[in-house]
Amino acid sequence: MRLVVTKKDRYIYSVLFDENNQPLEMAAERMDTPSRLGNIYIGHVNNIVKNIDAAFIETDEGCMCYCSLKEKTSYLFGPHANNDRLCMGDYVLVQVEREDIKTKQPSVTGKLQFTGKYLVLVHGMKGVRISNKIKDKDENNRLKVLFSNCENENYGLIIRTNALHVSNERLKAEEERLVTLYREICTTGVHKSKGTLLYQSFPWYIDLLRDLPQDELSEVVTDDNEIYAAFSDYTAQFQPEDTVKLRLYRDENLSLAALYSLQKWEKEALSKHVWLKSGASLVIEPTETLTVIDVNTGKAISGKKAGDETFYKINEEAARECMRQLRLRNLSGMILIDFINMESEEYNTRLMQLLKELAAKDRIPVNVVDMTGLRLVELTRKKVKKPLHEILV
Repeated sequence: MRLVVTKKDRYIYSVLFDENNQPLEMAAERMDTPSRLGNIYIGHVNNIVKNIDAAFIETDEGCMCYCSLKEKTSYLFGPHANNDRLCMGDYVLVQVEREDIKTKQPSVTGKLQFTGKYLVLVHGMKGVRISNKIKDKDENNRLKVLFSNCENENYGLIIRTNALHVSNERLKAEEERLVTLYREICTTGVHKSKGTLLYQSFPWYIDLLRDLPQDELSEVVTDDNEIYAAFSDYTAQFQPEDTVKLRLYRDENLSLAALYSLQKWEKEALSKHVWLKSGASLVIEPTETLTVIDVNTGKAISGKKAGDETFYKINEEAARECMRQLRLRNLSGMILIDFINMESEEYNTRLMQLLKELAAKDRIPVNVVDMTGLRLVELTRKKVKKPLHEILV
């Protein structure tokens, strides 16, 4: 895969291409309003709303954020805390876990997370958890033994999929770095004033480099000196083996955006209609509460005798494209897909299994829920960042 990052108009774009130069993910961010996602602040509790079991916490520049109280969290308080429970007037360390989306405010949590390439340190969690995607029993046992001494009342560790076959020395070095960062934030943060930015997360394109498995990413290309410097600084400090993958593009006759057809892919990612090779099409309709995708046969069965086998082939192609479009557009929340109706339970079962396999490849958690009685497929995708159409339109 190749990661391309460039500036165009008022935005920074990143596009992740597969081995066939098809875009898998596209993200954009306004240069004048950088994302707060992952940042840690000293927040001020303005209100507790008991009937929705939530608090409203002010962070920087008067930004009011939603904080769910349903999950038990061990908060890190600033000065003058009343007790262990969150109360109005408290100063508390919070992390932005979801950006504002449409009419919804940003969401923050007291369950602070410090993410590395191989590990995640989580405040308020106990023990060690290993990614479910690590199926190798020998590797599971090695990682359990390696971190068996991680017994801390204040934090726990999540072992990421990227830790597979990584040396013990490298994993322990990252653990030490994350623990040091965590302790610094805890020590200094409790004495700061309201709205103070205690920790600023990396730009999202750096997070993408960090999160991708090392053997899947072949190249990182940018034509911007500032972005190239950010990549260089990060890889030199945390991923030196990936420094050789960085390339600063220079061509006065052809821009990077033109070389990789950025305008074409942006138009596709914002279009309501997506055509499939078979002649069928998708109609994608994001609404306030959910996203609906309708699969139309179109020209795919024109003049043909159509049965479940034909319908399954169309649905199979549509399923692959649906999952690609969810990643490309960063659509999240509840998603309903209206596939072409098939009478055969065997084909319906195969379709659901395919969707689950495709969902497992997404970096964002996707849950394929069920097929309803009306043959609508329901799935959910975790909300983290704004969908592309909200940023660009």
